[in-house]
Order: sequence, then structure tokens, then C-alpha cells
Amino acid sequence: MFCPNCGANNSTEQKFCRACGLNLEKSAESLVEQMPTAQSANLLRHEKAIERFGNFALGGLGVVILFGVTILIYTIIEKFLLSGTNIYFAFLLIAFITFAFLSLVFVFFNESLKEKKAKINQTVKNELVEKKGAANRLEEKSLEPASVVENSTELLYAKNKTQKLK
Repeated sequence: MFCPNCGANNSTEQKFCRACGLNLEKSAESLVEQMPTAQSANLLRHEKAIERFGNFALGGLGVVILFGVTILIYTIIEKFLLSGTNIYFAFLLIAFITFAFLSLVFVFFNESLKEKKAKINQTVKNELVEKKGAANRLEEKSLEPASVVENSTELLYAKNKTQKLK
């Protein structure tokens, strides 16, 4: 760890900088909190693997359901519509299956959209809290108004840069 004051190289176990004497306890705590441990890195890898497995499983389930719905609609068409018996029942059953499937897809996409919005809103809230905290730190200091009439103020003279072009 490098000292934030003088830049000297120190270990994270040191309480004070060996070069300038700055107290390094808070800096070391902050550094240790931000550094990923082996356990957290391992946990993150497991989370990503489980997420990939879940995406694969849900994708496979979607394909199987789509295939099943297709077979069901084909069977209804073959048994009821082509044979000429219960034509109205066949249309009703096909419409029910189609709209049930479309409703399921809508729910899936709607929930996915809600999750994305929640993540974005959380990110925006965190940024606002950070900005608000920075604004509060700025307001804590009382600023003295600068004097307009100071003896150190000098006029700056500008050179005349107009030249005739040849």
C-alpha cells in the first residue's frame, strides 16, 4: 500500500507511514474492504456459472414448450379440423393455447424489464446519494468573500496584434 500523503510504499499491517508518520489505519481498512478475497472471487465465479446454467436450462425449457405447443396445435388441426368434427372446439382450443403461450412470453419479458429498471433506478439513486454527500461536504466549509479592492490587483495590458496581411 502506498501512503496517500507522501507516496511511500508501506505494508497493510503498518499503522503509521514510515516516511511521514501519517496514520494509515483507515486507509488500510478501506483498501482491505475493496480488495476481493479468494472466497468472494470464488463466490462470484459460482454465481456466474449458476446464472449461465439457469439461462441454458430456461432456454431449453422454452424450446421444449414451444415444440410441445406446436405438436399440440398440429394434433388439434389433424384430429378436429381435417376430420371435420368439432371445428369450433378446435379453433377455440388453438386460440386458447396460442394466447396462453403469448401471455407467458409477455410475463417473462415484463419481469425482465422490471428487473432492468430496478437496477438502473438503484444505480441512479446511488449516484444521487454520492452527489448529495459531496454537496454536503462542500457546504460544510464557510467561504469568506473575496475582496474586490486589493492592493495586489494589477491591470493586464494586451498587445495589439493587428497586422496588415501582405
